[in-house]
Amino acid sequence: PGTTESQSACDKAARNARRASLTQEERAKQNRDRNREHARNTRLRKKAYVEELKRTLTELVAQRDATEVEKRHEAQRNREQREVRFRVMEEFLKLRGRNETNSARWIAILEEGFTFTLPRTTYRNIVDEDQSQAADSNTSRASLEQVLRGPDAVMEDSKLLSNFLQTIGGDAADGSQIQISHRCDRKRFFMDDNVAFMDFAASSVGAVNKGATNEIFFKGSMRASFSPASNKLISVDLTFDTGCIVLQLERLGMSTPNEAHAAAAAAEAENLLDSLQMPQIFVEKKNATGTVSVSSDDGERSTDGTSSLAA
Repeated sequence: PGTTESQSACDKAARNARRASLTQEERAKQNRDRNREHARNTRLRKKAYVEELKRTLTELVAQRDATEVEKRHEAQRNREQREVRFRVMEEFLKLRGRNETNSARWIAILEEGFTFTLPRTTYRNIVDEDQSQAADSNTSRASLEQVLRGPDAVMEDSKLLSNFLQTIGGDAADGSQIQISHRCDRKRFFMDDNVAFMDFAASSVGAVNKGATNEIFFKGSMRASFSPASNKLISVDLTFDTGCIVLQLERLGMSTPNEAHAAAAAAEAENLLDSLQMPQIFVEKKNATGTVSVSSDDGERSTDGTSSLAA
């Protein structure tokens, strides 16, 4: 360090000696040269700084553009996913409403292990208990809901629904079948991650053609969970006002399967009672003319064996 300081001092002294030996014009020229060098270095530093700013700005703009592009792509994917899932839920209702018998159409929208929860109904037959399972261990809820598992059980339920629909009215001249048409409102469709909700309005189609005074109308809601990979349905929970449907059936003069069964049971009990032979019970009583026996069929029998009808 001491040697370096001594060398610097010697260099400064030498420069001062050379500057002292310069003329005024030479010193002015030296100042100009030094200023020019300083200005050139300043310009170079400024240029490097500006270039660095440009490079940083370019990177930030590219990053911003990439983020915006990714956001647009994500929004587009979300719109497409919403559309696909809306169509899948709509297709489920259509297949059920027309009693689709092609299992491939059901399998195309139902994930393996699919479950279908819907209200238990009194106005039509439902899938046998061995094909359906209770919603949970709560018996009160199990009495209101049934849970179907797999496409086969769903198709069976669709068939039973179609069988019930064909009982409305009489026979159509053209042999057409009554179906259910669903109107799904996109404005009432909501999606939260892999769960979607949708309201619908439904009505029978073809009942009037078969002689019914009017079609059957009802509203409901549908909750569906989707597979994130395939957009197939994992589960569907269908709710609607069964009481509204029963009321409309009563106005059409139709009886539900439960009511028909109860009526048949009552008729059978009445026939059984009519067929029974009531035992004859005789009770002796006295009157002014003598002792007579009164039977349970309101007839009177005298002590001499003759009988007469009571007044």
